[in-house]
Amino acid sequence: MTASATAAEEAPAAAVPAQAQASAPAASASAPATAASAPDAAASAAKPEPLPFKDWKWEGAVGPIVNVAPDYSGASTRKVSWTPGYYIRYGRLTASNTGGFVTRRNTDDIFQGVGLDLKRDDKVRYNATLRIDNGRKSSEVRGLEGIDDVQRTLRARFSATWQVEPAWKVGSGLNVDLLGHGGGNVLDLGATHDRRWSGATTWSLGAVVTAGDARYMRSWYGVTEAGSAASGKPVYVPNAGLRDIGFSSGWRTEIGLDWIMLSGFSIGRLLGPAAASPLTTSVSEWRVYAGVAWRF
Repeated sequence: MTASATAAEEAPAAAVPAQAQASAPAASASAPATAASAPDAAASAAKPEPLPFKDWKWEGAVGPIVNVAPDYSGASTRKVSWTPGYYIRYGRLTASNTGGFVTRRNTDDIFQGVGLDLKRDDKVRYNATLRIDNGRKSSEVRGLEGIDDVQRTLRARFSATWQVEPAWKVGSGLNVDLLGHGGGNVLDLGATHDRRWSGATTWSLGAVVTAGDARYMRSWYGVTEAGSAASGKPVYVPNAGLRDIGFSSGWRTEIGLDWIMLSGFSIGRLLGPAAASPLTTSVSEWRVYAGVAWRF
């Protein structure tokens, strides 16, 4: 998962990573061919190759994910929740409600919502995703009683990912409130490193920095005059600025062909207008997640 999951949305997104390829030493040109090598060559030729991206059909993963996270971004208290996660892909189209699932052939980052890969090759990927943002009902959030609610809206995320090296990639995304319901816009920039821990386990390490415009900051971290009167907190009108910086680490272990286990954690620190908000009782945040998924 990209570490963008560290703040109010994501974290963490799981299935079979690309298998590490072992390079065999080249045979000497002068070595004589033997009859015993013929069956091996035939077996190698008969081994099926992975399907190219354009030939992919239906595939996906389903399973429960358990999260321990702050009650809200900036809270010092935490909650435990679980999600019946799913991820489905058909060609360049995807649908997911979590950020951690991958499938047998797919090892891309997973974005929440209904997405379309606009372009994808070995070096670059452009993606557009739509999702429902449920906003925030403050009366149901411990510590925010009396603060103005954040309206539900439809969000679009436009992202670009560059595969700098086989194990390193950098990405950026713009998250936009399409309906203008006060959610504002968010920009993130991050980097991820993936490495094989063992034959069955893949380890990832990520870092991300996130910024929000003034409307986003006022909706999620501001306090209006009405909210101040109801909650007793001082009026606060933040401007645009950095929201947070986060670091994450995750593990994905394959169990046979059809099952995977995933787990990870993230730590972050609120910055700028978010850190200065009277709603913020802790500028440091941490999250933990774990889950299991069946892939098809």
